[in-house]
Amino acid sequence: MFVEFLIRIRLNKNNPAMLSPLMEDIRIFDFHRIFIGTEPIGFLLEIVFRTIIMYAYTIVLLRFLGKRSMGQLSTLELAIIICFGSAVGDPMMGAEVPILHGIVVITTVALLQTAMEWIINRNKKVENFMEGKADCLIDDGIIMFDALKKNNLSHADLFRSLRNKDVEHLGQVNKAFFETSGLVSVLFHPPKKLKPGLGILPDEFINDSAYLNAGEKTTLNADYSCTNCGFTKHIKPQEIIAACAVCKQKLFIKSDCNFE
Repeated sequence: MFVEFLIRIRLNKNNPAMLSPLMEDIRIFDFHRIFIGTEPIGFLLEIVFRTIIMYAYTIVLLRFLGKRSMGQLSTLELAIIICFGSAVGDPMMGAEVPILHGIVVITTVALLQTAMEWIINRNKKVENFMEGKADCLIDDGIIMFDALKKNNLSHADLFRSLRNKDVEHLGQVNKAFFETSGLVSVLFHPPKKLKPGLGILPDEFINDSAYLNAGEKTTLNADYSCTNCGFTKHIKPQEIIAACAVCKQKLFIKSDCNFE
């Protein structure tokens, strides 16, 4: 209809009165158009088919985008929100989209959602594909770079999440996981097993004097942590610090050691 409208404008731009029949194509409160539409009843099967395709594509796309894009929602939860939003909005605002079509879409999505949940609860492989797996971001105070890279997380993202869990330094952390919900969960060391670790303060709150480069000597008898992976070692006065034994990075910072 929109194309027809443009054609009429082009052919009759000098005679606006000839555009009036187009405006009369839509009858206000035409309940057959509002609820059923003008398409043949068999078109409802095509709507079901279209919905299945778009639902499947939405899920695949969300899995491709990764856990970080979903916040606290699972893949299925986010998919149904997207599908419902479109299915509800079109009949509400589109004069040519009857309510019945929206109802068919919503019902189809709800049935697909129920079926997928039933399959997920009975098939571990499908569950792993749909929901993903938790990734270990920190193991005994050491940052797992492969997991960070896989989930497109930066040090700042990780440290921000840890601060929200009341973590002060990595020596407190036994394990930290990036859950399928997109949130970070933390398992703490028991009090008797706490050890010095890399602090997680934002850079602007760190004094430059706290840093130490590989090849330099320190006058302190203290623990220093690799600023890249969190590997921590004790440095004696006048000892020359070597590159990190884990990641070979050369910048260290005095470790935090809150054992309270």
